[in-house]
Amino acid sequence: MTGLSIGLGFLVFLALIWSIHAADAYALARFGYAPFALPNALFMLIPHGLLILSVQGDWQRELLATLAGAGMLGMLLVIRSRTSGWLALYAAPILLLAAPLVALTVLFRGLAHGSAEGR
Repeated sequence: MTGLSIGLGFLVFLALIWSIHAADAYALARFGYAPFALPNALFMLIPHGLLILSVQGDWQRELLATLAGAGMLGMLLVIRSRTSGWLALYAAPILLLAAPLVALTVLFRGLAHGSAEGR
């Protein structure tokens, strides 16, 4: 059962990564803007950290959670102003909850595309 759970979790992880890159490609082609761009992902590390602190720490939980939510709302408004509302509703929560993962995958994608263009 544990192996099945690990395999299922890995498939969900791969589906999330695929959907991030597919949403970026769609938004870039349609709107000329990538919601999961590296600057967005790096900025969202701040609200992500605040969210983690609000869950794990005893100090000012409500304030930290409110600040994390404000960061997500700000990113939602930025993405909404440059793409569509549906794409913003998809991207902003993922950026808040999985900012380190998104930052690493976008960074590695950029490095892979950069090395492929250099050939």
